[in-house]
Amino acid sequence: MDVIKNVLNSEIDRINRQEGRDGKARINGEFFVNHPWLCLAMLVGYIAVGVVMYVSPYMGIGWFVGFTAFLVFMSAMLLLEIKPVYRYEDIGVLDLRVCYNGEWYFSRELSGDAVKQILSAGSVSSRIKNRIESIVRNKGSIDFYDVYDLARLENQQQDPTRTAQLAH
Repeated sequence: MDVIKNVLNSEIDRINRQEGRDGKARINGEFFVNHPWLCLAMLVGYIAVGVVMYVSPYMGIGWFVGFTAFLVFMSAMLLLEIKPVYRYEDIGVLDLRVCYNGEWYFSRELSGDAVKQILSAGSVSSRIKNRIESIVRNKGSIDFYDVYDLARLENQQQDPTRTAQLAH
């Protein structure tokens, strides 16, 4: 099922390029643009807490500076955005990677061009092609996991000694 793996890999590469998925952390300022009143309310709350901390006899400037540093650090961490890189190897894997990049392969649809490539490939069995056509007809689209699972099941039926994954 190298054809299916190659098509899925090229589709994944296209999505990664198109969406700028590189796994690097960036500051995302959309929160300030989308929720200006909430940002203003948070600033007012910070000032109110700062005033209480500053005038308290058991707190002082040291606590206020520490509180401010903690608040700035946590705000920066919450504004970080990471677009994880989609990878073929993550399809169907349920481990800690799911916490980082989610189960994208269940919700991302294969493009029409990728489906056409698979359906026109001579080395893909007619059983897989029929099943893909059936899924597209019923669902209107097909996602990465559907294609991956069909190829994996076909591979297991051809070679019963292989278990969980397609050849890498």
